[in-house]
Amino acid sequence: MSGSVTLTVAAAPSTTQTASTLLSLMGALSGTATDYVIGSQIRTLAETVGAVVETEGVAGQALAFESLVLGALSLFGIQQPSAIAATGLVTFASSLPVNTAPIVPQAVTIPANTLVQTAGGILFQTLTNTTLASGTASVIAGVTALVPGAAGNVNAGSIQGQPLTSIGYPLYVTNVTSMSGGSDAGTQSSALALFNAKVSSLGLSSPVAVANAAIGVTSSGTGETVQFASVYEPWLAAGTGAGSGVAGFQLFVDNGTGSASPSLLAAVTAWLNGSVNLNQSGFRPAGVPFTVAAVTPVFASAAVSGLLFPGFLPAATVSLAVSSGITSYFNTLGFSPAAAYQSQIAGAAADAGMSAFESLTTYLYYGGSSTPVTVVSGSTGTRVILTSLSVNIGVGS
Repeated sequence: MSGSVTLTVAAAPSTTQTASTLLSLMGALSGTATDYVIGSQIRTLAETVGAVVETEGVAGQALAFESLVLGALSLFGIQQPSAIAATGLVTFASSLPVNTAPIVPQAVTIPANTLVQTAGGILFQTLTNTTLASGTASVIAGVTALVPGAAGNVNAGSIQGQPLTSIGYPLYVTNVTSMSGGSDAGTQSSALALFNAKVSSLGLSSPVAVANAAIGVTSSGTGETVQFASVYEPWLAAGTGAGSGVAGFQLFVDNGTGSASPSLLAAVTAWLNGSVNLNQSGFRPAGVPFTVAAVTPVFASAAVSGLLFPGFLPAATVSLAVSSGITSYFNTLGFSPAAAYQSQIAGAAADAGMSAFESLTTYLYYGGSSTPVTVVSGSTGTRVILTSLSVNIGVGS
């Protein structure tokens, strides 16, 4: 027909081409080369299909387990906290030390986000625009750590030198007070520990369950939260069997600083009693009298001095690690009979130095005493609190 279009169809692939393409695909999926032998083709196809099914099965199991864990954590209101950046104050001056710095002849603007750093490289930035007025020698500015986490809780004097950001005038910066408030993000391990503590607090009203139920209770009046708790049963301590002492138990709580306000004690008592109106089941055994009391702190102090082998680690970095390690050790101590040991303090300091110490000496003191001891402990309802820590780390010759 005039004006018609003749359609052209490409030739179909040959059997050999089709088989070759299929075998290449199966080989790519399974990672196993094959050939045209029937048995090899069947084996390759089976391995390919099996590998895909196995992979999908493992992925499905992982997703199901993740959903189960996240569902359980959500059921009990457990969330992994985000990392929080440390904050504090720094002083900008025309020279260091600050108290002898000369006055500046002109006003100097220090922009927001001006970077400063410690000797170990921990960065901080200013929060707002700050002006060093003409005729003055120094000005204080608020800063926050650039990277959230506990590493930003540096000691006073950790920042020394010029700011990293150019501000058009030669100024120096230091922190006369320590930075604080930084905390690391929650981990899977910490979430699991919270979950275990929560599960342990449910049912049976055992001493461990009652103590775990108190941990995390917060006072709306003061904002305190129970960090540590322990149950003591006087009737058991008086002898064996019911009737050998006064029935009931005592719950000692600690807000993390070695104390607990009356407001926090009242909140814990209400939480253990429960409430019909609020549909709270409570956690104490029915009909058993109890009291809630604040922990009695037993104060301790520690001192560390040592020399590092030259050329291994900066003394400032090791000092910070030693302080952090020893502080963490004291924070893990529970109620009596838990105690602080000089040997454990030495171990924490040595671990922080990563075998780079030429010499290392550690001391533990009871309260404000100047006589070293090997252990600090207390009686029932007490917890050992670190009140002061002196770390003096240098580099040997």
